[in-house]
Amino acid sequence: MIRAFRLLSVFVGLLVVVSTARGEAVVEGNNVTFRLDCREWNDKPNRVNVAGSFNGWSKDQTALADADGDLVWETTVKLEDGQHAYKFVIDGERWINDPQPDEQMNSDDGQGGTNNGVLVGPDIRKAEPPQANAINESFVRHDPDDVRDASVTDDGRLRLQVRAQAGDVGGAVAEVGGQEFVLSKMAAAGGYDSFAGLIPADGGKYQIVLIDDAAKQKVPAEATALPAMRGDVPEWAKDAVWYQIFPERFRNGEPANDPGDAEFETLVPWTINWWQPQLEQGEVAGDENFYRGHGNAWRRRFGGDIQGVRWALPYLRKLGVNAIYLNPVFEAESMHKYDTADFRHIDDNFGKKERRADSIDGQNGDATGSSETDDPATWKWTESDRIFLEFLDDAHRQGFKVIIDGVFNHVGRAHPFFMDVLEKGKNSPYAEWFEITDWGNEANWRKMDKPFEIHGKPGGIQWRAWDGDSGHLPVFKKDAQLGLARGPREHILAITKRWLAPDGDASRGIDGWRLDVANDIPHPFWRDWHKLVKSTKPDAYISGEIWSLAQPWINDGDQFDAVMNYPFAMAAQNFFVNQQKQIKPSEFAARLGELQMVYPFQNALVMQNLFDSHDTDRVASMFVNPDRPYDGANRPQDNAANWPYSAQKPDDQQWQRLKQAAVCQFTFVGAPMIYYGTEAGMWSPDDPSNRQPMIWADLMPYADPQVSFKQDLFDHYQRLMAVREQLKPLRHGFFVPLLTDDQNGLMVYQRSDGDEHVYVALNRSDREQEIEIPVASDDATMIDYLDPKQAVQQVDDQGDDATARPKVKAVEGEGYKAANGKIRLHLPAYGSAILAKP
Repeated sequence: MIRAFRLLSVFVGLLVVVSTARGEAVVEGNNVTFRLDCREWNDKPNRVNVAGSFNGWSKDQTALADADGDLVWETTVKLEDGQHAYKFVIDGERWINDPQPDEQMNSDDGQGGTNNGVLVGPDIRKAEPPQANAINESFVRHDPDDVRDASVTDDGRLRLQVRAQAGDVGGAVAEVGGQEFVLSKMAAAGGYDSFAGLIPADGGKYQIVLIDDAAKQKVPAEATALPAMRGDVPEWAKDAVWYQIFPERFRNGEPANDPGDAEFETLVPWTINWWQPQLEQGEVAGDENFYRGHGNAWRRRFGGDIQGVRWALPYLRKLGVNAIYLNPVFEAESMHKYDTADFRHIDDNFGKKERRADSIDGQNGDATGSSETDDPATWKWTESDRIFLEFLDDAHRQGFKVIIDGVFNHVGRAHPFFMDVLEKGKNSPYAEWFEITDWGNEANWRKMDKPFEIHGKPGGIQWRAWDGDSGHLPVFKKDAQLGLARGPREHILAITKRWLAPDGDASRGIDGWRLDVANDIPHPFWRDWHKLVKSTKPDAYISGEIWSLAQPWINDGDQFDAVMNYPFAMAAQNFFVNQQKQIKPSEFAARLGELQMVYPFQNALVMQNLFDSHDTDRVASMFVNPDRPYDGANRPQDNAANWPYSAQKPDDQQWQRLKQAAVCQFTFVGAPMIYYGTEAGMWSPDDPSNRQPMIWADLMPYADPQVSFKQDLFDHYQRLMAVREQLKPLRHGFFVPLLTDDQNGLMVYQRSDGDEHVYVALNRSDREQEIEIPVASDDATMIDYLDPKQAVQQVDDQGDDATARPKVKAVEGEGYKAANGKIRLHLPAYGSAILAKP
């Protein structure tokens, strides 16, 4: 779904400037009181929330109260040590800055504006300069109750971190079970040096010793017990390579189910030139009709379906993918299917085209359908449902895991239960399911051929919707205790179980969920939902769409296993894509280090590390259009005049830089996820152009002569997937930066799993360079797994093993030998290397 941050950039433009507003964030220990004085406002708010990095930038999660009715709104929140960004949200729509911020805490919000900031804990800016043989105890930070500082993994390892004033400490050692383990120095950030490690958790207690020559300090002062392990992350997700599929645009496997019947749909050939009007299919000429006017791009349908995804499984297996995320597949009117009309059934354009007796448009029989209700006992399996279940069987046989989109915050207007509300008003059994803001004239509570000529307008029923007042996506009503109102809550729980374990058989169901706009639903629902998911299918995977750091949903182990890791994408864009605004290797290393430590390690290992998605411009086009906010100014229809976006094809250097970024994506902590067609060479601006039909070699030529299947890029991704599968530290190992050369754009980091080490070297410059890589003494001879002369790629997709994936094999006698603990390596411009033992 389109993310909340995009809405932020829209709402900022709607703000009414109020010069007399007063706000503040008052810190007392770890308690922060956010206060906004609105007494002199011209437009008095009905509700005020604070959104920030501490709550996933949710505009609903953290409400301020006007306790005395005097329009001074406030709330107190307990926050961890560190800097936290925030904004106030007025009436769920208007995002405003704190009128009295700490200017030194302000930061770029990534959308052309500013986030305010509040500092919890000691102010490192006021620290005295480091002294030799002395440790500044005031700025030593380690909290045994903070998962960033101490956590036990699900495989019995202990991850520790301690921070000290930058330049103040020479090293750190952890004492566990009578043994000592050296903690690695991480990249400096925010005025602190961090020392961290992943060590055996043998023994009941631990203690850290900071060392600065003659000075030593124990942290904590007394040895403390190991923390309890949190969460139940599925083991398979650590080894996953994700592939996101937008079903309508991936492959047309069954033309008989193609859309195009509705007035708002135009079925067009798969291989069209995207930028040209298809006059023979009824599109309208003229640039003004592409995005606006007739809206050619929005009306297009290509006929992708579940049969097409099933047909493509051997292709994905040959690539090396083993986990698939499908955008919404349930019955819906739109192409993207985020306007769910029926969670009970797979869309008939994705399976078998048949409008059931319980029609989704609410026009046949009564509004809820003639046979199925909200009672699961009445639910049946349609032919489209069975086609989807057969696809799951085949995918599982070939070694794939499959998750689907759960859009549980809202539905489409065509949902039968919402249609029932429009027909019966307050008398509908679903009247308490939705956020109705105006019940209108009771005379309009009746069945209509065209209900939206009345409803959604004065005199008709009106409602809150995700896309605006009385919009196309009515939201479910929220409940302070349950998260969702009881009706939709029970319905979603039943839907969840239906698809995880069809007819009670978990082996036939999906392997988890990706949760759309997850921060719009309060936490109590997700806690109950998590219990149901894990009790139904213990190894099911749960990933949320949270665009910021997501500790509130992850770190207690009772909601999500992971999120789509957009903070990784943002950091990668800043380093690999940007030119004028490029961050230095040291800053990139620090941001990667933070992403590794912010969650329990088993959760960090299963984050979906992406560059792009159906909600952003494609990553290849980011390289053509650098120095923009992530997912900002990337829609030509919105920014053509102020910030033009080039839709041109990337050049050779830009493709090479993308390959380098992919090396980092496949070697950093977490599970890489690529958006369909990235490996085939797709590029484009944001929605709707990022949802063009997949490039298939067997469908060549395409009408646009620039479009072709990019085999060298496919081969590169195939090798990266094979290397990741071959080298366990890339899937389970700890990340440690070893070298950051800001002047020359060089970076080296290590992934370690016990005694196994992998070294990744990146030359983020436009010239070839020599680089020395520090290696462990027992890693004296290694090969570069990206070099075809040193590691041969083997592809066996025709063998008897239906789960076979590509492999790499070291070439005997090739490789590098260490001298004085270092390997000297030549890297071309924008070159990369992955070094490990043969």
